[in-house]
Amino acid sequence: MQSEEIKGIIRECQHNTRISYSKKGSFFTPRLKSINHLEVGHSKIISSPLTIFLELLYLLKNKLRNAFQNLLNRLFSRPAKIYGSSIRDQIVGRLTFSGEDDKFLPLHHITLELWSRNLWLQWRKLGVALSGKDGRFELSYDLPFALKRSFRNFRLEIYQVNHIFKRNDRPTDHTELFKRIFIPKSRLVEGLLDLGDIPLFFWEYRHDFPTARVVIKDHDKDAPQYYSQARCDAASEQFIPIELTKVKHLLAYGLKSDSLTLRSIQEDYPVNLTRCIESRIPGFTRGDEYFGHRLMNGMNRGAFLPDKDHPGHFQIKYFGACQYDINRIYALPDAEIKLELREDGLVVPIEIQLTGPLNAFETDPWVKRSFTPDDLPNWTYAKRIARVVGGLSTEVDEHFTGTHLNAEQFAIAAYRNLRINPVAILLLPFLKEVVLINHSADKLLLRDFLPSATALTEKGLKQRVCDLLGVQDWKDFHPMEPISPAHDVAKSDHLFWNITGQYVNDFIETNEAEIRKQWFEVYRFSNDLVRNSVVVFGSGTKTGILTEEEELQLQNRMEYYFFKYSFNPSLKREIIDGELKALSSITKNDGTTAILPEDFQNLKDICQYIIFVATYLHTWINEHQYDEFGELLYNCVGLRFGNGKDGVMAPENDLQIAPDLTRATQTLWFANLLSRTEYGFITRNEEGDVDPVFSKMLLDKKEEFLHLGVDVHNIESRTNI
Repeated sequence: MQSEEIKGIIRECQHNTRISYSKKGSFFTPRLKSINHLEVGHSKIISSPLTIFLELLYLLKNKLRNAFQNLLNRLFSRPAKIYGSSIRDQIVGRLTFSGEDDKFLPLHHITLELWSRNLWLQWRKLGVALSGKDGRFELSYDLPFALKRSFRNFRLEIYQVNHIFKRNDRPTDHTELFKRIFIPKSRLVEGLLDLGDIPLFFWEYRHDFPTARVVIKDHDKDAPQYYSQARCDAASEQFIPIELTKVKHLLAYGLKSDSLTLRSIQEDYPVNLTRCIESRIPGFTRGDEYFGHRLMNGMNRGAFLPDKDHPGHFQIKYFGACQYDINRIYALPDAEIKLELREDGLVVPIEIQLTGPLNAFETDPWVKRSFTPDDLPNWTYAKRIARVVGGLSTEVDEHFTGTHLNAEQFAIAAYRNLRINPVAILLLPFLKEVVLINHSADKLLLRDFLPSATALTEKGLKQRVCDLLGVQDWKDFHPMEPISPAHDVAKSDHLFWNITGQYVNDFIETNEAEIRKQWFEVYRFSNDLVRNSVVVFGSGTKTGILTEEEELQLQNRMEYYFFKYSFNPSLKREIIDGELKALSSITKNDGTTAILPEDFQNLKDICQYIIFVATYLHTWINEHQYDEFGELLYNCVGLRFGNGKDGVMAPENDLQIAPDLTRATQTLWFANLLSRTEYGFITRNEEGDVDPVFSKMLLDKKEEFLHLGVDVHNIESRTNI
């Protein structure tokens, strides 16, 4: 078959397996209350017709209640006018964080309003204030007016900026009530009413996780933000059919049904890219050409480290168990792949080196084996092992750590500090909801799925994500360089990176005066980022602790990671409590002196990096996961050792090394969950929170992106699943 014919088949399969939805639900279709209720086992879906009916009645009651509340709001609206003529009495106090490490840290630039209702239920705004840099506020109001007999109770309302909406191409702040403090009328006194320190549990940092994470006590009642109803409805509509498939398999497994097999599980899920191609070109997806193609332009998007001794040769390295906490059920060797660049611009593997146990009886973690295309059938087995190790590395290192956890550290610092600085308008739309999905991933991914489907335990996963975040920094970052004209993903990386850079530069230049005026928020944003970032990977390792093999592996990992993530270890970084922090500081200037050009450029660079990571980079990996993980025997995330002496060096029909039936359906369920997101895109702008200017810049390059295999309409506006 000719090369162009093969490319045509792959394009057809990419189109045919592309995820799409059409709403076909009936009145009694099962429903998912929220994304938060997804489970690896049985998700909390409403499936009983009676329960669905009662739930619909409950929703109807809520809608009627909300409609009545909206009617009251219209009848008794809250006028923007401040009532009173003699504004000379004050309510004062200081807003602070309430976290263990933040008890006396002031909460700056928070809006406060004093409200009351009269006997005729009319709202009256009596005063408004903005907390200062020190968290102190002075809210002036007219005491004689407030003491009128018609007023009964008073409330001090504290607001946070939750979203930035774009209406008529103009940004407007959208504030949401964060806390309400009731003040008895008897406490209002002439002159000054001092409320003292008011600690607020506001975007607090967790202390039980090795990376910067936000505290969420109850994802339905006590989260710092929530999914919109439209986002929850979209998830329910899109994912219920996949959920029901998984539930059917788990029930059949519990009943020990003979009808449940690996094949039947596979066939119950939608066809993915590799299965589609195999139906047209049997054996092609297991060949060397497709193996190289996916490393170059697939989910794994490998970083091609040039071979110094052989021009035109490259290496991709996936590091496995290392010294992390693991089980003895699954194989997880290091996989180092040597590749050769062909004349057509694609790469093919020429050698695979596996380091570590490949069967249940080996105990030496440093045993090495090398395979070449001449070593059949072992070459085929080695490619499968490398594919699986690469898939897990991509999921943990690049997807969850490199985008989800990476974006969360920026989201927390941004929501804690950016409010009246225009940078809030620039960044907050792209940082929505990531803390929510990460909270769900704690249980779904780190606790329930990966520890049972791979060699890494929950403890090992936490160790690994901390290490990998230690090579993520915005300073000196740049996308991977294309190694040939056929390296589409690297070219699309640069295209999006450059558009984002232009958008950020134009926005910051346009709003330069106000950004400089409110530079204090950038200073606080920078401080939070650095103080809560992880240590640089390898910097805390004491000499003499590691064995010779461990030392060599560490050096090998550092060389490859620094190259892959364009991490510059020679940059001057801050040391806090004896730890060398991975994130670079934006500025040391609190806004009281002239801002250096370097600091202003730093702000542009970090904003470009944040948007790139939270949108395009996450989209690429997320969208392609079903291509790789949607066929169990092609890539199942984890290969079991089995009982044979050859272990994982075995053909695909050896089901002892494939996932068991429970893990099989959970793997395909997860692959669908991670890829099938149809809400929250830049150009579709469902919630009106993305700058239309940015959308237009992408649309102007629509054809150029499409030529590289990227549909701009599918680029997500935030990391929300």
